[in-house]
Amino acid sequence: LSSDGVVLRRLTQGKYIDTSPSFAPSGREIVFISDRAGYPQVYIMDIDGVNLRRLSTKGNCDSPSWSPKGDKIVFTMKMDNNYDIFLYDLPKTKIIRLTEDQGDNENPSWSQDGRFIAFSSTRSGKSEIYIMGLDGSGVRKLADVPGSSFTPSWSQGL
Repeated sequence: LSSDGVVLRRLTQGKYIDTSPSFAPSGREIVFISDRAGYPQVYIMDIDGVNLRRLSTKGNCDSPSWSPKGDKIVFTMKMDNNYDIFLYDLPKTKIIRLTEDQGDNENPSWSQDGRFIAFSSTRSGKSEIYIMGLDGSGVRKLADVPGSSFTPSWSQGL
């Protein structure tokens, strides 16, 4: 889109539902979710719409987000009963599960330094915000907040 909202170029074509785009820190690639495989999966493509690659091969995926260094992508995937947080390590071409069967864990967001991931989880019976290390360690609830909390986002600093 241009700054005034005019579509300059359409990047995906077809009958597929393509959602949740996130730019790589380099600005040269986009990660997004598409149902072109018959169910929502994680894909990457160059910003000109070419070089399409599928990263995930199972489950129902959502909410992909690039790490600040651009070497990892965190996303949500529902394998059985719950949504969990997974990490795709681009150099190793490997998917690593970060949460497992503790309610629904969704909407991951990277800290500015790439050391932590914030996410919403229903592990306590209501949706609350948690943080963990990029390897899934040290999971802790951020704060006791009345009601439910969803879709965390880190400050980009001042």
